[in-house]
Amino acid sequence: MLTTVFLAVLIVIILLFIAGIGLLWWLIRWVSHGAEQLAGSSPRTHLTEVFFALQAWSWREIFLLLQRAQNGKAAEHPMGSFVFQPSLLDQLALDPATLEFKEPRTQDISLAVTIGPRAKKPLKLELPVLIAPMAYGMALSADAKLALAQISSLAGSATSSGEGPFLPEERAYAYRWVLQWSQGPWNHQKPMITLADMIEIHLGQGAEAAIRISKHKHLPRRLKRIAHSQHIVIRSGTPRLPRVLNHIKGLNPDVPLGVKLPATNHIERDLAILTSWPIDVITLDGQEAGSSGSPAVISDHFGISTAIAIKRARTWLDDHDIHHISLIASGGIKGAADIAKLLALGADAVAVGSAILFAMSHMQLSPFMPTTLEGASALVFAGSAHQKRPPFDVGEAVEHGVNWFNATASELRIMLEAMGLTHINQLRTVSLIPKTQEAATLLNLNLPLGHPNHSLAAQLDRVVAEYQVLNQLLLRQYRLLNAPKEMMSHA
Repeated sequence: MLTTVFLAVLIVIILLFIAGIGLLWWLIRWVSHGAEQLAGSSPRTHLTEVFFALQAWSWREIFLLLQRAQNGKAAEHPMGSFVFQPSLLDQLALDPATLEFKEPRTQDISLAVTIGPRAKKPLKLELPVLIAPMAYGMALSADAKLALAQISSLAGSATSSGEGPFLPEERAYAYRWVLQWSQGPWNHQKPMITLADMIEIHLGQGAEAAIRISKHKHLPRRLKRIAHSQHIVIRSGTPRLPRVLNHIKGLNPDVPLGVKLPATNHIERDLAILTSWPIDVITLDGQEAGSSGSPAVISDHFGISTAIAIKRARTWLDDHDIHHISLIASGGIKGAADIAKLLALGADAVAVGSAILFAMSHMQLSPFMPTTLEGASALVFAGSAHQKRPPFDVGEAVEHGVNWFNATASELRIMLEAMGLTHINQLRTVSLIPKTQEAATLLNLNLPLGHPNHSLAAQLDRVVAEYQVLNQLLLRQYRLLNAPKEMMSHA
């Protein structure tokens, strides 16, 4: 009996196996036939249109398009803009020291910089990195601002108020504090101006150019009442700058006075105007810069790269023998290598924004995954009071932010040691090696010998030189042939 049952079960299993193989064979033929038919038909009627769309559209552009379709408003993306791929700074290498350099010890290498050296109380930092302006209430939450202030103190750097309202706790925690004078309805009072270690007039930024940006959405109600409006609009562009400069100098005459503006293709004309006024610091915000509420159509398609702006600005300042004005690079700076290259191009310091936000958000979002689809910006950006957000641990943020600064300082010292330099201000353009013709052309640098494009350029130079020699010989021969005719005409 058991044997009969066993055989029956075995037969059923074998039949099911054979049927499964047959079904699988049929399914494979059906899928293959369908795929072949799909590939050969017009893509307008099925999903293969996505394949063709992605050849012309990036995922980034598609997401921006869908955002516009859903909201009916100008699309935004906060963490920097796409300019070059690869980044222009990634197209540069650094030149290592060899036999003629004395190798410095890492502990003897100095990263200290002085911003606004002509001022009575210049801004002195332990490394050439400032925290970029990010406004309380309009960009970042109060906790994020307090974390940044503590990070700047522990790292020996400086933080900025941004174009938003004054946050007293931020100034209390900050080692060095930069007041950004915007055209918003705050931060113009005498007590705030006298508290600043540096004052920066906001004329615009890389992600916004100089347009009117409405930033009222996440402000506390009391700040909206202060402004006498429910719609706070930050107006960039040029105010009556000489009058503003004199006013600020009268209230806090000892600290550096700076100006921040977007990097433009007429940067030399901007510098000619700015240097005619009592300016100590100029911050150039390149096209790569990010902002929490800027239209993508502005941030992605206006201005020039940070690296190009710094190189052109330093060249203009040197040509006009202007050495008392400090130059700060801002926009798209990811780490120590970018910092070193921008300093070599002519910056005195850099301002970082997105990089430090990512660093201090480390390990704070993963505990809430996958229950939340929020990005790292949800931890630090200002939000509505009723909006449910992941909690932000200020202590953990400070720890990871300081770790980023320490790692950056260590990497800068390692690079300086490899180049045989003892101070960060010894970086020059001769330390840079362009890896592409694009970088060499845009930054006015010489390609290294042996580079394929360099060989082509050398060949072209030889052809031009040979042509010029041949042209001289032909002109001489022409004169000799025409000399008897001229003699006969005179006779």
